[in-house]
Amino acid sequence: MKAPRFLQKILFILIFITPLSSNVFSQEYIKEKFFLLSNTLGSVTGIKTSWKAYPEKQALYIYNFIRSIDWPNANELTAYNIGVLGDTSNLVFDELVKEAESKKVKDLPITVKRLDNLDDLENIQVLYFDNESTLKLEDVYKAIGKKPVLMVTQGYPFGKSMINFVMDEDKVQYELNEKKCNQAGLKVSKLLSIVAIKSEKEWDSLLEKMENLADTQDETIKIDRKDLAKIINEQKRLLVEIEANTKKLETQKETLKKQQEELSSKELLLAETKKEIDKQKQLIGDQLRKIAIQEKNLANINKNVAIKQQELVVQQNKLEAEKQSLLAIQKEYADIENKLKDKERLVSEQNQKIDDQIDDILKKSSKIEEQKEIIWLSLLFIIIVSILGVLAYRSYRLKNKANKLVMLQKEEIEEQHKVLEEQHKEITDSINYAKRIQDAILPPLKLVKGYMPDSFILYKPKDIVAGDFYWMEGINNLIIFAAADCTGHGVPGAMVSVVCHNAMNRSVKEFMLVKPSDILDKTREIVMETFEKSAEDVNDGMDIALCSINTESNKLNFSGANNGLYVVRDGDIIEIKPDKQPIGNYKDAKPFTNHEMSLQKGDVIYAFTDGFPDQFGGPKGKKFMYKPFRNMLIDIHQNPMDQQHETLVKAFSDWKGDIEQIDDVCVIGVRI
Repeated sequence: MKAPRFLQKILFILIFITPLSSNVFSQEYIKEKFFLLSNTLGSVTGIKTSWKAYPEKQALYIYNFIRSIDWPNANELTAYNIGVLGDTSNLVFDELVKEAESKKVKDLPITVKRLDNLDDLENIQVLYFDNESTLKLEDVYKAIGKKPVLMVTQGYPFGKSMINFVMDEDKVQYELNEKKCNQAGLKVSKLLSIVAIKSEKEWDSLLEKMENLADTQDETIKIDRKDLAKIINEQKRLLVEIEANTKKLETQKETLKKQQEELSSKELLLAETKKEIDKQKQLIGDQLRKIAIQEKNLANINKNVAIKQQELVVQQNKLEAEKQSLLAIQKEYADIENKLKDKERLVSEQNQKIDDQIDDILKKSSKIEEQKEIIWLSLLFIIIVSILGVLAYRSYRLKNKANKLVMLQKEEIEEQHKVLEEQHKEITDSINYAKRIQDAILPPLKLVKGYMPDSFILYKPKDIVAGDFYWMEGINNLIIFAAADCTGHGVPGAMVSVVCHNAMNRSVKEFMLVKPSDILDKTREIVMETFEKSAEDVNDGMDIALCSINTESNKLNFSGANNGLYVVRDGDIIEIKPDKQPIGNYKDAKPFTNHEMSLQKGDVIYAFTDGFPDQFGGPKGKKFMYKPFRNMLIDIHQNPMDQQHETLVKAFSDWKGDIEQIDDVCVIGVRI
């Protein structure tokens, strides 16, 4: 019984020395410092203390529990909220309200709320309920979930709650389940853990010993001075140790605060990094979607290319047949024309003979008239008259015969002329059909305006069909266009233009080339392969100015075969020189050069063939030349594009006058 009696002495000394220690510490201070120790001694020894009632003790316990436990979200809290369930008489609830009105925890206020059910646990730090609430602990744990909520109960089985009050007559005891507190993210003070009852065996053992001690009938306890001195010294030592531990705890709190600040900054950095990663993921997703769209577009383009190639093969076969037919018609036309010339020459000779005969007849008639006048007085009047009748009859027959011959020859000439007209019509129809085929491969003006709204195209063939052509393709953000001049004009030039046009389409659509120099290199390769199939040497080819404009970066790329490019900017002209070699058979062939420059808003680009500058005309019948052509483009470059087109058409017509057009004309103007 020595150990319990000693503990009993400590309790009475701590209660009674409070007034004696007022010169060092205030009673309130000492009461708070030794609250846990005194209550623990009361719980362990079973000694009846002088507290007023259970509710007040429980409220004070709960207040000290809050002080002795750290919440993981303490930096975010504006108050410590206590929720109460059960306690139908509001005994504990009212005492908690009194504590909340007079005290704070860690400089934060305390609020007490009466809860209706477990759905009201939002923003609750401490949940108190007793067995009157009939709540099942598993339901409470399920409602709490991962929230940092301290569960304080009364009257529940040992080891099931976080902190559980057990009342035995007028004794206040509690157990602490530190494991469940840690699972909720709550850090329990070592002092609170030390003084709590940790096992059911210890609980039962201490309870039995203290109950035996409580049965003593001693009303007074004698305390000798030596024991009292020892207890006071022990109290002082405990105070010093508590102060040291308090300072150490404050230091640890500061360190923890700094670590939390560092952690917060790292969390912010991590959040920013995560945002950047999400942004990159979104960008990658957009790129993948664009790639998928481009692959789909590429598949459609390949499908369209295959269809266009099939159509082109059919058109080429038709054109080849038309070509053979046209050549045969041309040969037949030449033969008929030669025969017609021979017959016209023969008719002319016969007409000359008839005129000579008529002259002879007129001369003879004159002589007869003279003879009539001489023989008028002669007796042979009747004979002369008869002779004159015979001569007149003979002349009539000759003239009638000549007129019939002339009519037959005229009818034959008219029949031949009719045949020639029919053949000429057939030839013209064939050439017009070839023109429709050539027009079909040219991009329609609606498509041109769709790609380049502020532009014009001056296209003026010399004959029905032309060797010049313009070409255009749009690929993603690139607009590729060209002004091309194939060898010759008319039907031969048109045939070459079809070959070159097909080669350019294959370079872009089949070989997926977009750089102008690469397109020209591949086009030359395809054209040479086509011409090499012929048994005879083919030296035909093409001069071209080929451009690409990036609508996003405003970059211009250019490559030219004998045809250059003009860029007019603020009244000054920038000339980009071409490579001095054609698309076709050339002895010193080399890769084409690619030129790149940045464009500015308002720049005007001119691509053209040599038909306009080489046209003869003017007062002296000379060529128009390139310098006047450049000067005219500088003068008109600020005008609307439609007006520029009209100005160029009028200038060409005025210069040419009555002189025949010598070549096809193609000029393309584009404003940025």
